[in-house]
Amino acid sequence: MNRRKNKLSKVKRAGQPDWDTMYREGTPPWETGCAAGELVRVLNESKLPRGTLLEIGCGTGADAVCLARTGFEVTAVDSSPTALDRARTRAELAGASIRFVLDDVFKFARTCGAFDVVYDAGFYHFIRRIDLDKFLDLLWRVTRPGSYYFTLAGAAGEEAEDGPPQVSDEEIRLELGRLFECVHLRPFRFESPRRLEGYLGWSCLMRRPIPPCGMFRSNLEQ
Repeated sequence: MNRRKNKLSKVKRAGQPDWDTMYREGTPPWETGCAAGELVRVLNESKLPRGTLLEIGCGTGADAVCLARTGFEVTAVDSSPTALDRARTRAELAGASIRFVLDDVFKFARTCGAFDVVYDAGFYHFIRRIDLDKFLDLLWRVTRPGSYYFTLAGAAGEEAEDGPPQVSDEEIRLELGRLFECVHLRPFRFESPRRLEGYLGWSCLMRRPIPPCGMFRSNLEQ
């Protein structure tokens, strides 16, 4: 088994991800050193209103820096001290003002309040296999009617043994549709320093509607 598969096996061990060990041992395979190209594309399309933004699982901060430099008030959360040390250095060198938080995002969500935008690149497609309901409860806590949720997730339909966890478009619509209405759901390619063509992914932008008579809370609790 090569080093890449050894690293991925630590992440795929259900319920026991050891993110900090992966960062201490080197650069995890999802870290490219640059902001995600699909994130930049969405920002250029002006689909996200500037305001407060929560990034879940910010890693070494490339996306957080990009978001801060384009006008967002960014709070970036990660449970890896090593990753956050690198993220703080990256932000300082870029002159970006970001609030970095070392915490379990589920604990953080209990008291942090709601944001205008919530973003993750890869957290949803991982956590949905472990505890989807817990994650939906988190999203309910950190958004308000009118908030946006933007996620980049691995797409089903492509054989990639060492790629990201995969989810189908039907699963995304069913799972996230319990809280949000879909703004766009389109395929894209993750950047990869190890492949000429990156892994297939879904760019999913959702918006939380104003719920009539608490309908969406009722759907969540079903």
